[in-house]
Amino acid sequence: MFCFIKSLFIKPKKRENGVSVRDFYNESAEKEFIRTHKDAYHLLEFQTTEHFYKKYLKKGMKILDAGGGPGRYTIDLAKRGYHMTLLDISDKELELAKRKIKQYRVGKFVDSVDLGSITELPYKDNSFDMVLCVGGPLSHLRTEAGRKKAIKELVRVAKPGAPIFISVMARPAVLNLCVKDFKKYIKSYAYKNEQEFWNETKILTHLGDDNWWCSCSYAHFFWPSELKDLVLKTAKNTKLLHQVSLEWLGQNTHAEFNEIAKNKRQYKSWLDLHYSICEHPDMLSLSAHIMIVIQKKK
Repeated sequence: MFCFIKSLFIKPKKRENGVSVRDFYNESAEKEFIRTHKDAYHLLEFQTTEHFYKKYLKKGMKILDAGGGPGRYTIDLAKRGYHMTLLDISDKELELAKRKIKQYRVGKFVDSVDLGSITELPYKDNSFDMVLCVGGPLSHLRTEAGRKKAIKELVRVAKPGAPIFISVMARPAVLNLCVKDFKKYIKSYAYKNEQEFWNETKILTHLGDDNWWCSCSYAHFFWPSELKDLVLKTAKNTKLLHQVSLEWLGQNTHAEFNEIAKNKRQYKSWLDLHYSICEHPDMLSLSAHIMIVIQKKK
């Protein structure tokens, strides 16, 4: 028994398995399109991201939605008349995005829909007035070197003075789910036995690396301080504008929050509270997704 408990605190070795990120999103394009809009709790991620980028919108802007999948943010901004470029690694998600762009009749504001990686953006320097990389694309890069390369690319294609929005999946929140849904995960397809669960949880805890929580595809879960250090040390020609807890208000209270959202007056009051403290540093560990906003120096 002592050996088993002691093993929980031994730093594990990094390993790789699971389906590719491209294959995962190719299989789940429709689910990803509705993910942020299926209920009030999931909408918080989208709404809070929108709340912050609306602060910087100016008429005629050219905006890059890097790693934008099926185009939720592209469509939202195209509806407002901004000129959008959508890029993603998943060809199936981009096929869906094209159908949705046509369905919502915003094609005249979508300049291009491009297949590619956030680590090698196919655009010239200083091309965009705003850059979005939200929903977690940076979390799907396996190495710190890859994540640094992506950050440099996002900054490279931004014009001087442009805001850059990057959101990732947060480690404290998923570790909390280890407790909340312990029995469910033990019984799930991902684990053959309890020891395997603990091995995976050690990797997640110490390294942030995961091959199971995101349906057998790789994800890196960030500490809030880790994200800030990585971005600011990599993108030295930028300044910090915001660091945001996107869903703290509804985290682990999904059903209760969805019930509150049925009452418009109560919902507005809770959202006002959410926005008033979502930038507080101590709130960042309470959210499933955290966002950092930087500005390229002029």
